[in-house]
Amino acid sequence: MCNSMKWEKLLSDKRLDAPCPRNENGRTQFEKDIDRIIFSRSFRRLGRKTQVHLLSKNDHIHTRLSHSLEVGSVGRSLGVMVGQYLLDEKENEIKGIKDKDKQYLPLNIGDIVQAACLVHDIGNPPFGHATEEAIKNWFQEQIKDKRFNRLEESERFDLERFDGNAMSFRIVSYKEYYEDKGGMRLTYATLGAMLKYPWTSHFAETDHKFSCFKTECVNLCKIGEELGLTKKVCDITKSIIKYARHPLAYLVEAADDICYRILDIEDAIQFKILRKEYLKDVFQDSINKQLTDEQKYMLKDNKISWSIKNGLLRGKMIGAMIEEVVERFIENYDCIMMGCFENKLFENENNNLCLKLKKKYEEDGLKDEIYRNDRNLPLELGAYSVLKTLLETSMDAACEIYEDKNSSYKTKIVKKIIDRDGKERMKGESLYKIIMLFLDYINCMTDDYATFINRQLLGLGN
Repeated sequence: MCNSMKWEKLLSDKRLDAPCPRNENGRTQFEKDIDRIIFSRSFRRLGRKTQVHLLSKNDHIHTRLSHSLEVGSVGRSLGVMVGQYLLDEKENEIKGIKDKDKQYLPLNIGDIVQAACLVHDIGNPPFGHATEEAIKNWFQEQIKDKRFNRLEESERFDLERFDGNAMSFRIVSYKEYYEDKGGMRLTYATLGAMLKYPWTSHFAETDHKFSCFKTECVNLCKIGEELGLTKKVCDITKSIIKYARHPLAYLVEAADDICYRILDIEDAIQFKILRKEYLKDVFQDSINKQLTDEQKYMLKDNKISWSIKNGLLRGKMIGAMIEEVVERFIENYDCIMMGCFENKLFENENNNLCLKLKKKYEEDGLKDEIYRNDRNLPLELGAYSVLKTLLETSMDAACEIYEDKNSSYKTKIVKKIIDRDGKERMKGESLYKIIMLFLDYINCMTDDYATFINRQLLGLGN
């Protein structure tokens, strides 16, 4: 049987590939994580990336940025409540934490979960999840081309099973700020909490998702060892690594589930895909206990706009779901700490509201109404065409650069765009690493910039 993970290790405030932390200005290391993330270029770009509804001109529709901020807010609440539970009920399990830190335990855990939530989508490509699928499909179709024969099995898996979660981990632990020297150099606790799938692409065939490319395997091992995560498989020579989740990763996942399911409905109402009364008609009965008499009256008042009514319902639903998720964390605490909990806290038969919302998406066709509607489908097709052009051009250039032949004029221009700071990152690198550098560039594009570059490649100008 596996040993239980220890909170004194799980809450490590040491930083990846960085000197010992300093607290010279009163902020905790976890508060510094939040600040580093918010002020990063990758986080800023999320404001111009699609959450669900492509190329929307409606200012009230969520972007990746507003979604991430809201997930962070919900995640902080979950973390604080779990931290308070540990303080009140698990004194023996937090005895290894310094006495001066125990009083701040709920706030520290809240900050860790918030920071992890803020970066959970930082590696997502332009145009939403449609692009993630487009990248996977393109490589699945092209990977047998002789140009890619030099790729190892683990490298092919990374490309054929491409995952925005793994790109998020690559950005924060490798690319942003200190390139190839720890990236953002976030604390180990935050990095552990953000790893929703702390394993490599070898396992993605059965687990469907993964959070670590071959290029970041060493970082994954460092994090697993520092935090004392339950180790399941570790063969770094073959890039086959799998750890159990950090306990706080379940809260990050739940915060994302809560936000996107409720707020995607709210966006669909804004787009008139769903009727404005949808939240009230379907979910009010489930949250009636949380509503005051004044709030019940507001929901009946025809003089009050539906945007205000839906805002009230949304807030009450999120609050109720937070309580359900914390109850499930407490209920499954021992299994979570042993590294053997395989389910979602959000998806539990004892979750009244969470389960009702999940069933609406999966059984009542709500998912198709919101994501596969008449507006989104043609735009998805356009996004796929943009990505196909970008990938074809980039992979042609990557193969030419790797073969070190006389590059075409087009490849020279593309290389200059990516290596414009003159660092010559591609010189002497393997084909896989060159491909990853091109994917970094594509993945970091905003919707507008990807559209602009595509037009230039097609010779269409502005």
